Parts: sequence; C-alpha cells; structure tokens
Amino acid sequence: MKKALLALLLFIPLVNAQSISIAPYGDGYATVEIEVPVDDYATQVTVSLLGSHYEDVFVTDANGNPLQYFIEGNEITITTQNSQIVKITYSTPDLMTKEGLVWTLSLKSETPVSVILPEGASLVDMSESPLEVEGNKITMPAGEVQISFLLQNLEEQKTVQDVSTNEDKDLTKIIPLLGALLVLLVLGFALWKR
Repeated sequence: MKKALLALLLFIPLVNAQSISIAPYGDGYATVEIEVPVDDYATQVTVSLLGSHYEDVFVTDANGNPLQYFIEGNEITITTQNSQIVKITYSTPDLMTKEGLVWTLSLKSETPVSVILPEGASLVDMSESPLEVEGNKITMPAGEVQISFLLQNLEEQKTVQDVSTNEDKDLTKIIPLLGALLVLLVLGFALWKR
C-alpha cells in the first residue's frame, strides 16, 4: 500500500506559484495568497507554502469554489477538479519579526513576491531594489526577500486614541461629582436662606 501511495505521489506535479501576495500586519501575522496555474491533465498539484505554521487555510478555484487539500510538512496537495487556477490563502506568524518598533518580513521565494504594507507604514529597508512600487504594494524579485517597516504612525494614533478615551472616561467620572456638588450647594443655600 505504501509503495502504491509513493508511486501516486511521484505523479503529482510540484508546481511553482504564478503569483504570491503577502500582507503583513502589526500583530506579527502575515496573510499569504498564492495563485497557481494547473496543467490541463493534472488532477492534483503540490505547492510549497511559506512558513511552517498555517492558520485559516482556504483553497479555492478561480470562481471561489472550495477545493479539497491536505498539508504535509510545508507542502499542500490540492485536488484540482478541472480547475485552471488554484488560489491558496492562509495566515502565518513565521514570516514576521520585530525589533524595537521595526517589523521585518523575511522569506525565500522562487517567484517574485508582492508585499502589501499596512496603511500608514513607513518603509525602513529592503533586501534589494523592488521590481515595482505601486502605492503601498511593493513587488520584490525572486530569492531572499526582506522588507523592514515601521508602524509608528499607527501606534501613535492608537496612543492618542487611548489618551482621549482615558480623558473621556475621566470626564464621565467628574461630571456626576460636579452635579452632586452643585446639588449640595443649592440645598445648603436653601437651608441657609430659611
């Protein structure tokens, strides 16, 4: 049985992604989207995944219909069901590191990678020159990819929001106290006038 399974696995093509898109977040996770072309004769394809921990895995065809898959190690094998294109989406914490305020996305890819930085992120460093930059989307060439960025503006906005929220909470505590003090003053004045 094991020999038959091994022989079957040898006929499942290991394919390279047509496109890889990664969206890093300030919580240390990155969402990876891989699009893979499927040969006309293939009933299954195997694709290497980035990272080693995978969460919220979704595998669909070009129309968004779910496809069956199984993951072994860092490879995913997908039953293609006559699909021309397979889309794989998942989250992983393995591509991000943080040192101080600087987040770094690191990976190795055999195809170019599009990295979509969070809104308000400030680019700090890149491993090499990008192929293309379009807004907050940076397309890096194949190979070792490293992009470092700051989310300081987002953290400053959060701090300002936290401070204003705390001030609002303080005001909601002070207003009833001032109201009670006013009532006591009015009562005191009314008793004094008698």
